[in-house]
Amino acid sequence: MRRLLILLALALSACAGADPAVDAPPPPVPLPGPSGSPPAHADAARPLQVLDKLDLTDREKLLVDNLLSQLYAPCRSEAVSIHQCIAESRACAACTPAARLIAEKIKEGITPDGVRDAYGLRFGPDVKQVDVADSPARGPADAPVTIVVWSDFECPHCRHALPILERIYEKYSPNVRLVHKFYPLRQHTHAETAARAAIAAQNQGHYWEMERTLFEHQDAEEDADIDRYAKDLELDMARFHADMASDRTAKILARDHADAERAGLSGTPFILVNGRVFDSSLFHIDPDLDPWVALEIEMAGKKPAAAK
Repeated sequence: MRRLLILLALALSACAGADPAVDAPPPPVPLPGPSGSPPAHADAARPLQVLDKLDLTDREKLLVDNLLSQLYAPCRSEAVSIHQCIAESRACAACTPAARLIAEKIKEGITPDGVRDAYGLRFGPDVKQVDVADSPARGPADAPVTIVVWSDFECPHCRHALPILERIYEKYSPNVRLVHKFYPLRQHTHAETAARAAIAAQNQGHYWEMERTLFEHQDAEEDADIDRYAKDLELDMARFHADMASDRTAKILARDHADAERAGLSGTPFILVNGRVFDSSLFHIDPDLDPWVALEIEMAGKKPAAAK
């Protein structure tokens, strides 16, 4: 039942991508804490004031208290429960945000198992390593936060994500690097052609303009439409066509596809924040992504930018 609910939520928030074995149980999400250790234990009798503003029901409070007492703190230096970490004011800046995350997910109606998965994805040890190579990127290479997003230009959920990602990039610049990778879905007739056009536009310094145009005109991506967009950007059309058809472009698409498969993509948009999977079955790009990025900046010792 849990897997069915997760897959249903994913279908509503992402375009279908990879085809995991339906009968195979999802792999467990690694959690913070000493490897192989039993659940943490702590006296949850002391209420935590950080949760007071969330207006939890008595049932929700009980579920949250149990989880905070069983789950280890997100900082490796503190091998205690989240509850103990907060109650004793331990030196772990992520403990209070972790507690809020757990409480918010319980309030959303996610099961305790689902909340554990969300906590593990957000704060656990499973960090994906992806070479951004020559992918389109905005922001400094040494920014404390790198957001990598795989998209399909015909995916409506990718189109919905675009302005949110741009807003977060602008809000927290220069502390964010935004990287785009390609994952055209087989069921979308023009997705690969659009991706090839975006790569060809990148070769002439106009990737981001082409990206925006393609997402804004998802219902018009025939060859003639693509050519019109390229001409509007005043691209060298001979080079544009040659780059679209080149082996180098094909290799970029194959590389991005392989990177996504290794990272566990199950739909688009597929987002990594500093290597952690922003799972669309457990997190909402709006409003969950913004505080995720802000916390990463804060934990890196930087000051999140004020709202712009």
